[in-house]
Amino acid sequence: MQQATRLQMQPFIQPISVDLTKEMAYFRAAFLKVEPRFDPKLTDKDILNSIFAWVWKLDKYNKLKLDYNKGFCFYGDLGLGKSMILQALRHYRNGLFSRHESKREDFRMKGTWLKSASELANIFSADGQPALIQCTSDEINLIIDELGREPRPAKYYGNELNVTQFILQLRYDHRRNSVTHITTNLKPEDIAQYYGEYIADRCWEMFNFIEFKGSSLRSKAF
Repeated sequence: MQQATRLQMQPFIQPISVDLTKEMAYFRAAFLKVEPRFDPKLTDKDILNSIFAWVWKLDKYNKLKLDYNKGFCFYGDLGLGKSMILQALRHYRNGLFSRHESKREDFRMKGTWLKSASELANIFSADGQPALIQCTSDEINLIIDELGREPRPAKYYGNELNVTQFILQLRYDHRRNSVTHITTNLKPEDIAQYYGEYIADRCWEMFNFIEFKGSSLRSKAF
């Protein structure tokens, strides 16, 4: 990995000079901040390398051929590190946002929020639909954790709403300007059952689907 590599983020954005060796160190540190016992040997290295490549649009390291214009849908059984990786990505991108403040416009960076699907449903139940507006804004990137485990529908004074369906629909409309990521135990083919065919179809436009396999890591490292 060469230092001070000039990267073309998009055809209409000027190349940005960055030290990739330092950025990789920050990337690794983000994982340890989220989980001090994190052991990269227990996670598929192609997934980790491809996520770093996704941030910087590095085809050479993008082993999973991720689409740089889409977010992530991490799916699979419990305890495989899905949430931890997205939390680490959030820390890394928010740190990147701060470290390169003068280049924010070139990076097209935004702050990244993380909410569980159940938390979003509870926000609606407490304060109604207007309380969800910030989560649907294209001014932020959003991680929705544990998709499929929230109450459906949520209720607010007699009004019912499939909250995650509502948020995904609006964030789909903003997909060119902001990024959405999700973790779930659902399989891609099960999304329609929970959120309808309309959302399921649009998820293919919003997400790079990455399946996590194997036995739980919690007994090994977490």
